[in-house]
Amino acid sequence: MSSRVVLIAGCALITALIFHCEISVAKEAKETAKLPQQAIEYILDLESEDFKAREKATRTLPEYGEQVIEPLLKVTRGESLEAAVRAILVIERIYEQGKKGSVDKAEDALDSLTKAANPSVAIRAEEAIDRHAGFREERAVREIRKLGGKVKLWTAEDIANNIPNAPPNNTLPGQVRYLVLGSKWTGGEKGLRYIKRISRLQALYFIKGHPLPDLALDDLHKALPRTHFQDRDSDAMLGISGPPDTNGGCLVRDVSDGLAAQKAGIQSRDFIKKFDGKNVENFDSLVKLIGQKEAGDTVDVELYRDGVPMTLKVTLSSWLDKEK
Repeated sequence: MSSRVVLIAGCALITALIFHCEISVAKEAKETAKLPQQAIEYILDLESEDFKAREKATRTLPEYGEQVIEPLLKVTRGESLEAAVRAILVIERIYEQGKKGSVDKAEDALDSLTKAANPSVAIRAEEAIDRHAGFREERAVREIRKLGGKVKLWTAEDIANNIPNAPPNNTLPGQVRYLVLGSKWTGGEKGLRYIKRISRLQALYFIKGHPLPDLALDDLHKALPRTHFQDRDSDAMLGISGPPDTNGGCLVRDVSDGLAAQKAGIQSRDFIKKFDGKNVENFDSLVKLIGQKEAGDTVDVELYRDGVPMTLKVTLSSWLDKEK
């Protein structure tokens, strides 16, 4: 009786395994069936012994767009390095086309291939990405703005004035100066991949109320080890920079165009002593005092200019205002 039970159980297990395999095969066949037969043949031709067939496949496959990206990723995991390199080239050309729907998948595919187990595949994927660094960053900026992030770009005037935190030597107008994420961010964790694509990002500000979990922020820190991260307790913004090492006040080093400080008449080299009636010890203490206010609040700023005391009324700007 027990042997019969074991036999029945064994048969049931085998039946279940066969059924699972049939489902997997059917699923893969269904995915493959979505591709035109000619596209499938071109993908197979990437490993053809005929050089002309390989060349034709490499030239023609980009026309099929995003639908061939997943099968091409499988080719990169095969034994033929030439086929893998050709697959990467096809994905790169799909990326170059910049078509809506395809460009994101192609870029994500190239990113994933930089972590491929085969070092030769990873290197070639990195080279493909490097060839399109400018386009990649411009796209990332557009997507970040669409998703509710604020992107501040370097201007020629910023660079000429050699303001604090400017990258050395090869900074160009139009490159990203800093990013701001607050409550308007709709990209979630997935949207952070665009931020990781910004080269030489100097600073990233998180305004209280942003929807990102700590784990996502930790991952971002690891991906951008040279970027300065700072949390802000509100979206209120004065629009100055200052050295962190002054005591008994805050020396104004730079005043940003069009923001609260400039509108109120604050100038570079002013020395701020009080903000809204409270003593300012240094730049960091000023940041904390600003964080206790909201954008649109009007406060008194007491300062010295060339040794002369004065008080200016300042209406605070917002970190989240769109860049003009």
